[in-house]
Amino acid sequence: MKQVFTDQSLQSAFERTVEQYEVFRKVVTEKVDCSDAPSIVKHMSDLTSVMVIGVTCKAQFQFLTEKLSFQKMMNLNNDDMGATEKKIVIAYEIGDCSFYNNICEMVIKESHYKMELLRSSLSFAKQEMNMM
Repeated sequence: MKQVFTDQSLQSAFERTVEQYEVFRKVVTEKVDCSDAPSIVKHMSDLTSVMVIGVTCKAQFQFLTEKLSFQKMMNLNNDDMGATEKKIVIAYEIGDCSFYNNICEMVIKESHYKMELLRSSLSFAKQEMNMM
C-alpha cells in the first residue's frame, strides 16, 4: 500500500481502516435476489452487522484526513503561494486519505438506500404471499 503518513502508527491505522472498509464495501455491494425472501432477510442481517464497521471507518478516515491536512499545512511554505495554490497543494497531498474518507461516506449512504430497498422488497414479497 502507498505510504501516506510518515508516522508509522498513523500509517498502520490507515492501512487497517482501508482493510475494514473493504469488508464493509463488499457486503454493501453484494448482489441479492429481491424475489427471494430468505436471501433478502439474510442480506439485511449482513448489512445491519457491518454498519458499525462502516461508521467506524468513516470516523477514522475523517480523523486521519484532518490529521494529515494539519501536518501538510504546517509543512507548507506560506510565503510563496496564494490561498488557492495552497488549497490545491494540500488537496493533492492528502488525496488518498481524502478519497477513502469521501468514498466511505458514499458507501454508507448506499447501504442505507439498499436497506430501504430490501425492506420494500420484503414487504412486497409478504403481500404477494398473502394474496396467494
